[in-house]
Amino acid sequence: MTNLLEQGFYLGLGALSLTAEKANDAINAVLDSTNLTDAEGRQLSERLVEEGKKARQNFADTIQKILESGKIKLPCSKEVTDLKAKIAELEKELADLKGSKA
Repeated sequence: MTNLLEQGFYLGLGALSLTAEKANDAINAVLDSTNLTDAEGRQLSERLVEEGKKARQNFADTIQKILESGKIKLPCSKEVTDLKAKIAELEKELADLKGSKA
């Protein structure tokens, strides 16, 4: 479950990065087709990059809030280790019971 959530998170970040690249391409296309000066183009580019950073941070904050709210409960590594030990113990007991019936 943790791995799936991490993959989703990184997929979102990757999509944001691709969006930033597309935005850069769009800015260059606008600069080529308009009479914007280099300074105006840089200013536009910087503003879009800043907005992208804000969007990325908002995305990370939203994921963090979801995790903290308990709507998605991810087991910690100690819980996983304890559960694996309990499963191994129960499997041994089951094998012993099957062995005593035979």
